Parts: sequence; structure tokens; C-alpha cells
Amino acid sequence: MNSQARADALARPAVFTEPGALLYAGNCSDLYEASLAGKVTLNAWARRKYPGRPLGDALPQVLSVGGWDAALSQDWGLKEHCNEGVKIAYMARGSMRLKIDGAEYDIGEGQMFVVRPWQLHQFGDPHVAASQIVWVLFDVGVRRPHEDWLWPDWLGWSDRDMMRLTTLLSRNEQHVLIASRDVARSFHEIADIVAEGDVIGSETRMRLNISMMLLRFMEQMERQDPQLDEELTSSKRTVQIFLDRLQHALDEDWKLENTAAECGLSRTQFSQHCQSLTNMTPVRFLQMIRLEAAKRWLGERANASITEIAMEAGFSSSQYFATCYKRRFGQTPQETRR
Repeated sequence: MNSQARADALARPAVFTEPGALLYAGNCSDLYEASLAGKVTLNAWARRKYPGRPLGDALPQVLSVGGWDAALSQDWGLKEHCNEGVKIAYMARGSMRLKIDGAEYDIGEGQMFVVRPWQLHQFGDPHVAASQIVWVLFDVGVRRPHEDWLWPDWLGWSDRDMMRLTTLLSRNEQHVLIASRDVARSFHEIADIVAEGDVIGSETRMRLNISMMLLRFMEQMERQDPQLDEELTSSKRTVQIFLDRLQHALDEDWKLENTAAECGLSRTQFSQHCQSLTNMTPVRFLQMIRLEAAKRWLGERANASITEIAMEAGFSSSQYFATCYKRRFGQTPQETRR
């Protein structure tokens, strides 16, 4: 990829950045507030909205590097969110419950874990346990499974090795691995550099340590002989993730144009994948899940008016909602509620 293409990809605004959106990109505000209150020690270098000492121009494409040290069990947790990059992290001490796309993992000392940009995850159950975690969060230019990964030029890797690391991370979604001694040592060295607080003076050392951590991490993954699945990087999977999460944003003004854009696809590609996955057109599928949600809310939310439920489900008027509802279920919303 030429330099202009790389610059264009990395300059893209992060998608799904507003609270309540399908892939809300969290900025770890709970962690930041806990650090201000003295509940946890946060040592990180960061950019954009992530908490930590500002990186400035150092370490391009690194969104956050460092970690937290919680000596005691906490009264906060990081709610379900997505990152704007791929996170590779190491549990240096303690334990923690990690939830990724609905699956729960108990992470213990000496283990490492990976979270891709499109994966909803939360830390704590619901609160964070006593733990020390070190991480590196990279913006590799992707927000969706089918997009091309762009690693920082300063890593200095060969194209072959860079492609292999990308393949291991994108076509294999194992989340939790045992860290080798070499990987653990790299993470500890990264944490020590961050703790010194000298972003500019330590940039070269940090670059070398991050590059070595990734190399050791890749070697560790290779030793486990991962099963790779090309379907994990398909545009069809991107659409499947979008459709699965659409129920959380029904009140958005969804049209074919912006649903396709959310998936980074053309309208034709999006429509074909939607038809293949649901046996419905995008318009019909959207109306179906809106009506199903409204029917459920009519039974669950006694204090909400029918008009409020219609609006929340994404219908432009209560009259249009009632017409569609009766056509779908054979009774009016009022009859369902009674």
C-alpha cells in the first residue's frame, strides 16, 4: 500500500463512537475516574480519547500502551464496548472476568488475551478484581472483519512476517492464550518504560520492545498450531455482525445507503449478504425486528405509551406503526397490551 493510501486509511474517523451506537468505542472513562479517585494506579501513554499521558507524535498508530494496577478488588468495571483497534494484553497479577461477544473468560496470572476492533467486550463481573494488566492497543486501520490491516511502518518487519501476524489475528479468534516467559518479559519491560513517563526520550526503546513483544507473541501463537478460518475475514461476516446488533439501534434512521456504509460495503453487496443471511431484503428484515421488539416492549413496559414504543422501535408515526403491527400480528398494539 502506498503512503497516500496508508494516510487515508489511518485518517478515517473512528466509527460507532457515540454512546448507544452499535459498536460504541469506549474511552475507558470508568478506569480514568477510578484512577483519579486513587482506587487504581493507571500508567499509560495514549492518544484520542483514551486516558493517559499524551503520546503526541510518538508511536504512530498506537492508541494506548501501558496498564493498570488494582491492588484491591474494585467497585467499577469497564462496560461493554468496542475498541478502535486491536488490543493485545497480559495479566501480570491477579485475575479478572472478561466477556467478549457474549462468551465469558476467567483470565488468570500469566495469561494474555486479544480483542479485535469489532468485538464487544467488558472487564469485570460487574466489577474489576484485584489485578495488574499491561496492554498495547493498535489502530491497524480496520473497524470490520473484512478490511485490510495496516501495521505501523516503524515495526520494521518484513512483509511476509507482517502478513503472517495479520493472518493469525484475523482468521483465528481465540481470545485467551498462555504467555511464554519471553512474552511476559516483553510486557513487563513495556510497563517499566511507561512508568518512567518520558514519552519522547523513551520512544525508540518502546518501539523496539513493542516489536519484540509482537514477534514473541506471534511465535507463541504459532506453537499452538491455530486453526485458521478464512470466513472470519469475509464481508458476509461483517454484515452478520451488523444485523445481530441492529436491535440495539432500532431508532436510527436506517436506509439502505447508511446500513451499507456502516458495513463498509456497496448497497448491492450489503443487500446480497442480507438476503443470503436472512432470506429477506434489508427493508423487510429491519421492519421485522422493529415489530418484534415493539411487541416485546408492549408486554414489558407498562408505563411507556404506545407512541413512545413506536418511536423507540424506529417507526415515524404511531399510525404507521399500528398499521404494520396489525398486518404482522393480526391484532392492534392496544389489543396486545390488553
